[in-house]
Amino acid sequence: QQLRQAIEECKRVILALPEHSERQKDAVVRLIHLRLKLQELKDPGEDEPNIRVILEHRFYKEKSKSVKQMCDKCSTIIWGLIQTWYTCTGCYYRCHSKCLPLVSKPCVRAKVSHQAEYQLSICPESGLDSQDYRCAECRAPVSLR
Repeated sequence: QQLRQAIEECKRVILALPEHSERQKDAVVRLIHLRLKLQELKDPGEDEPNIRVILEHRFYKEKSKSVKQMCDKCSTIIWGLIQTWYTCTGCYYRCHSKCLPLVSKPCVRAKVSHQAEYQLSICPESGLDSQDYRCAECRAPVSLR
């Protein structure tokens, strides 16, 4: 009930704010998160929800059991027959259900949709050697395997 009231209040705020303003865009994002949370609470019959929102990722539980995928968080194989896994609908980030709480990278698509500015100058090339052959985000070593 509180969630429904928050959704209605958020709708009123969106309509009251100036159109295309940053505050209105933030309110729309908040409304989306509230609606997803409400949808998540409506499906309590399963042991894990079908939709999870983490760092603006919109993760959906995958149904495919035969496709062999790699987890983008822990870089191990997702065994579809025995493991539950999720995919972000915005950036296609995949991970095990056990890795969801560990996701630290925000959704790229959400960031691009908020900051719709384009970089017109070409940046100088920098290779893996400048990163000490490590991932720029998590600092894990990058190898050919």
